[in-house]
Amino acid sequence: MKILLVNNAEKGIDDYCVPLEHILRSKSFLFKRIEYPDILRTDRSAYNGFILSGSPCGNDIVEYHLPYFRWINDMDKPVLGICAGHHIIGALYGATLIRDSQSEVGDSTITVLKKDPVFEGLEQEMLVAQAHHDSITLPKKFILLASSKKCPVQAMKHEIRPLYSTQFHPETHNPRIIRNFLELVKWF
Repeated sequence: MKILLVNNAEKGIDDYCVPLEHILRSKSFLFKRIEYPDILRTDRSAYNGFILSGSPCGNDIVEYHLPYFRWINDMDKPVLGICAGHHIIGALYGATLIRDSQSEVGDSTITVLKKDPVFEGLEQEMLVAQAHHDSITLPKKFILLASSKKCPVQAMKHEIRPLYSTQFHPETHNPRIIRNFLELVKWF
């Protein structure tokens, strides 16, 4: 199994990728990390799954990054988007980007609303790490998996395709979510 980890931060900033790399190594997954502008020059058929990282830069990231990720619309391999990756996936499927009103920084509690393999072995309520000013509405053809009081769309998945995303940062406090996603990759 080989995972492509896409760094959505600017070149040289890898704060959100390093914890993901530790998780991937601990599960003995082969992976390659690339910077988001390189995705269009990458042979995506060589990978079994994809993780789109968060980014410390918020404003206009979706609008700027979207052209690099249109391939997701045709992808039938598992994809997990985290924070900025969540916003990008949402925008690809028609979600509205919400600026500032649902921002969360630090630890907060989310509630898992629907059983799903990605939350296997986790409590219905859990403490998660947040670092976002933007958020999204739930796009059509997506199922809401988790919510919080301030930000209703904390986790979602496509109703048919293996597309998942989280507003929060599971790589920080909830690595089991990443490991569960990696188990899903093995089925494809």
